[in-house]
Amino acid sequence: MAMQEHITVHRVVKTYKLAQQYVEPHTHKFFHFIYYFGGHAQVQVKEQMYTTGPDTLIMVPPDTVHSIISLDISTNFDIKFTCSPGLARRICTLPICIQKVDEQASGILRSVLEEAVGQAPGYNEMADLRIYELILVLERMQSSKAMLWQKCEVPLRASDNEHICAALNWIEERLETPLRVSDLADHCGYSANYFRLFFKEHMGVTPNTYINQRKISQAKKWMLYSDLNVTQISERLGYQSIHYFSRLFKKLTGLAPTEYIGRVRNNQPINLVHNENTPEGEFELPVKNLSERASKGRTSTDQKREGGRVHEGKNTSVGDRPL
Repeated sequence: MAMQEHITVHRVVKTYKLAQQYVEPHTHKFFHFIYYFGGHAQVQVKEQMYTTGPDTLIMVPPDTVHSIISLDISTNFDIKFTCSPGLARRICTLPICIQKVDEQASGILRSVLEEAVGQAPGYNEMADLRIYELILVLERMQSSKAMLWQKCEVPLRASDNEHICAALNWIEERLETPLRVSDLADHCGYSANYFRLFFKEHMGVTPNTYINQRKISQAKKWMLYSDLNVTQISERLGYQSIHYFSRLFKKLTGLAPTEYIGRVRNNQPINLVHNENTPEGEFELPVKNLSERASKGRTSTDQKREGGRVHEGKNTSVGDRPL
């Protein structure tokens, strides 16, 4: 990142809304990126209405009125950050809505959530770098030269050895089953003992270690992006003992599976830094039901309206769900 530019990601939160749940018009003092995993919503930014779908990215600048209505069961995560003035001007030249980001941008966005949840050493700085990388990727998308450059990219393979490639493909196709090294060796035409040495020579780890790494990687994805619980994930990956799965998960990630999954369920925000720009309180603006709007009178939130908008601040209502 250029020394004169900087980004600070303050908060990341995965949210889940039912049909007709909404967040009323409000503003922030920071950038608010909204990335949708699934479902559909209508996001109004100033006077423009955007209908979202899977992989839609909405980029709301600071001090910009926006509101959200979920059209069905929608899942997204929010990234809230501040940055240097020069970089802010660059971000504001990008479109407010990208209807479907490409695989590269999607991977970067998901990595921000994974950094926030996993909290490995340096996770907050890594999240900052990821957002800067995202901005560069989105700027490239607007360049015709970038489109020509992307066509020339050739994906790299983990190994050029045909037997190793066959083994890796075999593992990927059977992650949801119990995997034995002897079966993998038979598939490649080797004895089990020779295959263990052959595999480690090419991959740097034993077959068992690689299989467990791939299974735990898949487990993390399901925890982040599905509604499966820990028991269901363990069973789906072919582990016969949830206790073994839990020990293995903690060994490889540093977190118990219940702790990892708890950070992305129930709409709980994750604060990456704490300073004057960090949103206040555990909960932010409440998600409401459209059916209740007409029946309720002026609420405490309504009383905070200024010119048809709400300024995000501390909210202590226990029953409300955060954005």
